[in-house]
Amino acid sequence: MDRKEIINLMKSQSTWRLYFFSMFSLGIYTAFYIQQQSQKLAQIPNVPLISSNFLNSTIAAYGLSAVFTVASFFVPPEHAVNLTSTVFALISNVMALLWAWQMRNRLNAVLALTPEYDDWFHGGWTFLFTALYINYKINRLHEGQEDLGTAS
Repeated sequence: MDRKEIINLMKSQSTWRLYFFSMFSLGIYTAFYIQQQSQKLAQIPNVPLISSNFLNSTIAAYGLSAVFTVASFFVPPEHAVNLTSTVFALISNVMALLWAWQMRNRLNAVLALTPEYDDWFHGGWTFLFTALYINYKINRLHEGQEDLGTAS
């Protein structure tokens, strides 16, 4: 599979769409995006898989975070549901960060990207924006190959 095919495979949606759908779904859409992108990555030959147990745990953490967030609207601020909501939000965010880091490393390796090029997936931006940054960079790579008309 060449670079152009990999980028076309990984292209998903606009980053704004991912952002708004994730925000309105209380993060559940982010979990499904993570699963979708991981399944696409698994189609690329010679790329290490991201653990299915990790992916299932991430989806569960996002789901529980959303449930407890909604439940926290109906209880007083000092109720244990609020603390539970915060804990699951933290867990899901850390898991998304770990996923983004794994995806970043795998994409940098399979696309032969190095830090001296703009195409490289930067660690700092990955840390700050996780799945949004991964989606953004894939979109930029896709736009770049359309501008050139060939895989670079």
